[in-house]
Amino acid sequence: MLLGVSALLGVAAQTVLPNGIGLKTEITMLGTDSTAVAIPAVLINPNTDGESASNVSLAEAYSLFEDGTALFIDARSPDEFRAGHIQQSINIPVQAFMDSLLYLENLDFNRPIITYCDGEDCNASIDLAADLKMMGFVHVNFFFGGWQEWRDAGYPTEEGP
Repeated sequence: MLLGVSALLGVAAQTVLPNGIGLKTEITMLGTDSTAVAIPAVLINPNTDGESASNVSLAEAYSLFEDGTALFIDARSPDEFRAGHIQQSINIPVQAFMDSLLYLENLDFNRPIITYCDGEDCNASIDLAADLKMMGFVHVNFFFGGWQEWRDAGYPTEEGP
């Protein structure tokens, strides 16, 4: 009985609290075959008129890279970033987001941002996109294929800090 009451109180609290987990989450499916992945929609910042962060394809990411409009942010660790990253990207590890606030406050909040991490086995790009949306950046998307897909396509990369 105690377990039942605890579960009921927990669910009730999560549905009422502003930062609760909620009982319904919008899910986006990436892919259509047996390797399809379900990811949550990232819609946090109320100042973006309902624009949510979503996945961009390799072709879309490369197009934004080519025209130079988007800032690419690598959500991986500094060691992984130094070993190789998308050319001209910056490194903001998702776990060090709070340490980067002073830098981020000086960026154009309307500039398109593409977050990425290691690939489909890594959700750090989604978490970082959510943090950036919460901070107030308007055009934030994530590249779920990440570093692995970019590197395998032979697109511009670099090593170092």
